[in-house]
Amino acid sequence: MDYKEQKAKFAYELHLKGLPFKKVYGAVKKGDKFVVLKRENGKYKYEIAGGSVELNEANETAIKREILEELNFNVKIVRSLGVIKYLRTWKFQDHEFDIEHQAEIFLTEFVSYGKEKGFGLDGEFNEKEFSIAEISKEEMLANVAEFVSFGIKLD
Repeated sequence: MDYKEQKAKFAYELHLKGLPFKKVYGAVKKGDKFVVLKRENGKYKYEIAGGSVELNEANETAIKREILEELNFNVKIVRSLGVIKYLRTWKFQDHEFDIEHQAEIFLTEFVSYGKEKGFGLDGEFNEKEFSIAEISKEEMLANVAEFVSFGIKLD
């Protein structure tokens, strides 16, 4: 089962239990810039690192894990920027279903690199579709999907 199928199965299991799909995202500040995933194609140019919260995992633990997996950064959490809620339609095997997503957005700061020096993507992303970019606060607020779609502020 590939990565997308595993996520669809996880969403279906949550749906059957009547639970929301919990996610976390992190705006990662490094110096005077923000580190984001740059999408080569898509509606929005940039995305912030993040992903699914595992069962019984705290959001704070999840965001640190996700940023390490995706960016190869150890970070400290500055504060929560809030929780966004949205519905998403998933397909798993012969089942199509809607499930509420609850995503907490964190402002974080770079502390150190992980195991490898520099940036790293952990295999969840196709490097032809994604790369890493450092952008200004203004670019973040104007061009990152989560900030534009949900009106999230950094102040």
